[in-house]
Amino acid sequence: MDIETLYKLKSRFATLSIGSELILVPITANVAKMNELFTLNETGKFIWENIKENTTVLDLENSMIETFSVDNITAKRDIDLFLNKLATIFGQ
Repeated sequence: MDIETLYKLKSRFATLSIGSELILVPITANVAKMNELFTLNETGKFIWENIKENTTVLDLENSMIETFSVDNITAKRDIDLFLNKLATIFGQ
């Protein structure tokens, strides 16, 4: 899944932040689907919250490096894993 697709998907979810986790609740026809919740860990929460219009993977990598004090290989790997997992879940 690319960043642009994920940015568009974000509008179809309500979010609830609980500590370092983020709960995503799918919204269909203005109704929350409470039986289809997704829980994001701290890294997933960070990526989700930092995806804005025109965000690039490189932007996310740089933000992760600065925030979590990780190297660029780790940041890229975590972002790729996150995007691939979402692609699997949403069939993208």
